[in-house]
Amino acid sequence: MTTTAAPIVAKPARTRGRPTREEGEALRKSILDAALAVFIARGFEAASMEGIARGAKVAKITLYRHYETKEQLFVEVARRAQLSVRERLGTIADADVALETALRQIISKLYDGYTHPDYLAVMRMVIAEAGRFPKLGRAMLDDAAHISEPLVDYLQRLKDAGQIDIDSPYDAAAQISGLASGAGRYVLLTPGRHPASRKRWVESLVTLFMRAWRKPG
Repeated sequence: MTTTAAPIVAKPARTRGRPTREEGEALRKSILDAALAVFIARGFEAASMEGIARGAKVAKITLYRHYETKEQLFVEVARRAQLSVRERLGTIADADVALETALRQIISKLYDGYTHPDYLAVMRMVIAEAGRFPKLGRAMLDDAAHISEPLVDYLQRLKDAGQIDIDSPYDAAAQISGLASGAGRYVLLTPGRHPASRKRWVESLVTLFMRAWRKPG
């Protein structure tokens, strides 16, 4: 007895339409990665949308569909660099973790974010181009406040529990972030990447804040 194989029915090809969310995010990441590389290599003035499109391997019309001007793309790259520090910071330790241990973790993560070569390169361009983008400074300050939110909440919990003596959790968070970033000096002079240099700076800040904030007892 012979059997007849069922006919193979080809699946219809997917029609081209709106990209999926995942495809859209991948495209945006590709564009921003390419823009970052071009801006770092050539500077804002010499960078071109054509070069960025080439680096992202997309048509120029696709790039312009997402970012109408080079200025708009630069602002997005700058804000993305700053928000990457927030991602690196992650979740702040619970209030039950020893203060010295928690401070060491927080300061280390902030230091690594603020001294990353890409972050420093973007911040130097932001400073150089500040006059061209009057709204960028405000956007960067708003993003800095967003970065500090979990740290502010953490310090508020410690203050409420009577574990630290501070007046303003917001000011205290700004002080940690400012000093962890090198208080501006790393924008002018690239920090050494040697682990000993990193450890020395982190430990000096841990000691400073422990002495300033810890309640005796």
